Amino acid sequence: MYYVSTTKNEGRIIIVMEKNNNMEPKEFFWPFSAIYSSITKWMQPAYSDIVQRTGINKNHKILLDIGGGDGRLAMEFAKQYPCLTKIISADISSDMVKRAKKNIRKKNLEHQILSEIQDVHNLTYPDDFFDVIVSFGALHHWRNPVKALTELSRVLKSKGVLTIYDGFDRPRFKTIRNTVSTFGGSFVLAMAYWVGSKDTLKKEEIKKIAENSNIKNISLNFTSPLVTLKYIKP
Repeated sequence: MYYVSTTKNEGRIIIVMEKNNNMEPKEFFWPFSAIYSSITKWMQPAYSDIVQRTGINKNHKILLDIGGGDGRLAMEFAKQYPCLTKIISADISSDMVKRAKKNIRKKNLEHQILSEIQDVHNLTYPDDFFDVIVSFGALHHWRNPVKALTELSRVLKSKGVLTIYDGFDRPRFKTIRNTVSTFGGSFVLAMAYWVGSKDTLKKEEIKKIAENSNIKNISLNFTSPLVTLKYIKP
């Protein structure tokens, strides 16, 4: 849950939505990271579906997967789109980054994928750096999603594409099961989705985050169990 406060910037009042504490969720760190990583092996159909939805083209060369966990989504991007010459799988958890590096090394993808620690609220990348930024299942973890969106926009190139996928309004298990089955996902994957959706944001919270950001023309598509936020930078 988020609380709302206000701050002034150049005479304008800006609404700030932040979680009630400044600590990242414990789920990012061991042993919770180990549990999450063990679940992701069942999520390959979901990762394949996300990659196909994102809309990579031959002009896209550099991609950021923010909240990349153990690197499996980044590896799926590399598999489907060899045109991507540099993929960065970034996560705030050192344990997740360690697991991602191990997975990437096993697949001999170190020439294409880099895994590193990053905080979405304070990215170390230069302005206008990425052609594509994607995030799957991380939005509800961010302390200050409005600030995070600003940072992601900053490091996105002109004409670059930002796509964020996350759950919303925790649906019934039956709804998730039906959705997962459409792209070949198993019962175990549906269960993992449902368990992981317990802390997802409300639809209205997500709408307010988009409205209060300084990024215009963010499109929102609510198709249970996922919301898709998409932005193409002018």
